Amino acid sequence: MAMIEKPADVFGRTHEWDDLVRFACDDSPGLRIGVVRGRRRHGKSFLLEHLCRAVDGTYTLALRQSRTMALNRFADSLSSALGYRIGRFDDWVHALDTAVDSLTRSEGSAPPLLVLDEFPYLSAHSPELPTAVQALYDQRGPSTGHPPFKLILCGSALSVMSTLLSGDQALRGRAVLDLKIGPFRHRDAAAFWDSEPETALLIDAVIGGAPGYRDVIGAPPRSGAFGEWLETSLLNPSHILFAEPDYLLAEDPRIGDRAVYHSIWEAVSSGAATPTQIGGLIGMDAKSLGYHLKIMRDGGFIRHDQDILLQRKPVITVADPAVRFHHLIVRPNLLDLEMRNSRLVWEHSAETFSSKILGPHFEEIAREWVRWHGREAGLEDIGQVGTTEVACREHRGHEVDVVALSRRSMARAKGAGISLLGEAKCTNRPRGVSDLARLEHIRDLLVSHGWDARDARFALFSRSGFTDDLKAAADPRSLLIDLPELYGKAS
Repeated sequence: MAMIEKPADVFGRTHEWDDLVRFACDDSPGLRIGVVRGRRRHGKSFLLEHLCRAVDGTYTLALRQSRTMALNRFADSLSSALGYRIGRFDDWVHALDTAVDSLTRSEGSAPPLLVLDEFPYLSAHSPELPTAVQALYDQRGPSTGHPPFKLILCGSALSVMSTLLSGDQALRGRAVLDLKIGPFRHRDAAAFWDSEPETALLIDAVIGGAPGYRDVIGAPPRSGAFGEWLETSLLNPSHILFAEPDYLLAEDPRIGDRAVYHSIWEAVSSGAATPTQIGGLIGMDAKSLGYHLKIMRDGGFIRHDQDILLQRKPVITVADPAVRFHHLIVRPNLLDLEMRNSRLVWEHSAETFSSKILGPHFEEIAREWVRWHGREAGLEDIGQVGTTEVACREHRGHEVDVVALSRRSMARAKGAGISLLGEAKCTNRPRGVSDLARLEHIRDLLVSHGWDARDARFALFSRSGFTDDLKAAADPRSLLIDLPELYGKAS
């Protein structure tokens, strides 16, 4: 099977494009189903539109409409693709049967491809739709001898899309593609915005790697003009991103009263990382909060990780940097921002931005670098990467920003091998010998607690470089990663 070259205006997404083309061009008999999911503004529709152009497929985008209007819109889209009127449909079984029959008979690509984008909008008023797709598959699947046909279901409501193929759902076991489109990682995001490391870090800290944000913001900030850039975008009450969290919550059909979900976002953005801490801030006990946290986790609104070494130590974080920025900078200053005092707000928010946004984001990028680029620095034995807390009577404990286990070790298994310990600091002060000494102390503590950390390497990640004393004292096995190297721009 010949692969189709990725279009020039599709940035990155090489693996995703190859997976989609491989699925679409497979000429095996029968209906095959693919699921594409991802958060709003991550570029799913853009990618699928280009795929349909490349293979002469049929792309349909659903709207928030009633069942009848949605069926009529689907009929119109199908008619446009076929070049003749197809009539109206009373139900989705008839609509899908007609679509497959008509597109299979039409002159065009083989096999035919049909994309139903924003599938959750359709199923919201037609709960029988997944069952209709199941019936279509059972009648025309690979074992039936029918001609090849490809159907892709796509959507932004992760709580809906992630359950399509799970448990006892109608489509369980019937899809051959389950593709999640995520944000760009930090290096790809920097290249997408065509920004140098310092500017790229700032952009990434406030909007992350969602490519769709550039469509509504435009050019990246000029060097030294980051505040001005924010004043015309995220801090501007007239800008569409000013209320972005509300748009994100509106995507999930299970979310009614948004106040509690905004409160959860605010608590987590402020540093609450466990259900108990979150509940304490918003006035709910951890048990009652469990339902809301599950909805937010299923919807991709928060990440729910675990301490990589310790049992029953959840680490909850906000998934979208734009949401974190909104709840830490925008919401507390709504009155001033609505009065167009954005410059004053930005000046007064410098400490919050540095400690609660830029610092934690820099730590996450450091962990991302270890996962994806550690081999550049000779890190070969890297398994799971995360964070941990280490008990210490002398210092009341230590939070470790970067912990990498060996490939053969399992998270939270006592005695697991630790291959890397790292610290990430996004301050204006170069890191020195004391930072390396702290990692050595933590290593010794871990060994004394029963972890296999004697051969662990050390890594210091710094936005502002390193002192000459540290460069002279550091062991060759210790890694000193500055901002240019973090972004692959080291000379």
